[in-house]
Amino acid sequence: MLFAAERLMTSCHLSIDLVIGDVAITQGKSYWACCVDPSSYLVKVGVGLESKLQEWFQVPQDVVSPRYDPDSGHDSGAEDTTVEAPPPYAFLTIGMGKILLSHGSALTSRDPNGCTVPLPPRIGICLDYEQGKVSFYDAVSFRELWECFVDCSGPVCPAFCFIGGGALHLQELVANKQERKVTLGGFAKLD
Repeated sequence: MLFAAERLMTSCHLSIDLVIGDVAITQGKSYWACCVDPSSYLVKVGVGLESKLQEWFQVPQDVVSPRYDPDSGHDSGAEDTTVEAPPPYAFLTIGMGKILLSHGSALTSRDPNGCTVPLPPRIGICLDYEQGKVSFYDAVSFRELWECFVDCSGPVCPAFCFIGGGALHLQELVANKQERKVTLGGFAKLD
């Protein structure tokens, strides 16, 4: 009986939907926030090179394909001399009211493995294009959840991936806020 149930589960298919932001970031620092529905099955929130995100969405990656294998199989040694480049996209993984953090994350949890933390009401994403770095925050307490490098050699877009259904509310993108000088009663203030 258990074997039959296991076979039924392996034939289950989940839908995967990728939403790419319509604003491409090409300079400066940008920040936006979103609220992920805690009952969402699996949601990935992050950024990626526009060209790679579109390629990823149109052509499913075959992990067995030699096209995606950095080792050609021969011992030329050429693979050993390559410089490690930052990944073309970075996502924070959220599922069932928790955030799955990668090893080396900035925030530790009560979980003995330090792998998950409770989902905050809002998640903030900050992309520093010149530094090639993206940071994820609890947008209520402004605690950093995770930070990593991302390839910023071309336009970078916000991206959201929904696996098995989910929902989020996106707040407006704040891109490259320019400083304004405001004078009030003889006092200057940078806004």
